[in-house]
Amino acid sequence: MIAIIKRVKELGSNALIASREFRDYVEKQETEINRGISSLCILSILMQTEEKELHGYKILKDLTKKTNEMLIIEEGTLYPILRKLEEDNIISSRKEETGRKKKFYCMTEYGKQVFNHLAGFYSKLTEAIAPLFDVKVDLQQEKYFYCPMCANKIDLSNKELKFCTICGYNIEQELIERGLRNE
Repeated sequence: MIAIIKRVKELGSNALIASREFRDYVEKQETEINRGISSLCILSILMQTEEKELHGYKILKDLTKKTNEMLIIEEGTLYPILRKLEEDNIISSRKEETGRKKKFYCMTEYGKQVFNHLAGFYSKLTEAIAPLFDVKVDLQQEKYFYCPMCANKIDLSNKELKFCTICGYNIEQELIERGLRNE
């Protein structure tokens, strides 16, 4: 995994970033932050793709592009994450040999539920800590409802859904009260 601070090439001799102590500490912290976010972002790329499945190189390219080159994952980091997600039944894969061996990844139904929960948790956490960093977060509440019990991210286009699929909380009355559904 590449920490952002490592991408700084030219250092002024008086710059704080030139200090070994500062640089080591910041790189370690960036790596810790990126470690937890990486799996969630990989899953997000798989959830958002219009294609049914993606190969690893495409995941890397999409991730780099969609994060404006802020989250860059090296191949040596990506494939262990993908293996772990597959072991946990979050994603599945298939191999294709057309000259070169390629492995294509897609979300499992279970993985989609896990992703929605984790994306909801991360979104609500980001919203909660945003004031600490003078950041504004827009949770697109016209499109999604976040379960008040478990933070599961619920797509409001599913008009049939009455209960949170993760914790079972009855969301229907709350959606009516918030004007997101009719009685």
